[in-house]
Amino acid sequence: MDRRKKHHYYKYIVKRHLNDIRVHIGQSKNEMERSYYRTRYAAQLSVYAEVLGVQERILERFIQK
Repeated sequence: MDRRKKHHYYKYIVKRHLNDIRVHIGQSKNEMERSYYRTRYAAQLSVYAEVLGVQERILERFIQK
């Protein structure tokens, strides 16, 4: 994936999707629901980091900005 495509993929897909999951974590009504969204967030973060060729902690730092 070239640099331009990675930037587009990150900006329009990855960041929005992971932020949506984080919102769901905050809106969860019980611990089971929160646990589900935390697990989903971790799995998606891992997959996106691998595709973009970066470490998970670096990707997560950029998502939180």
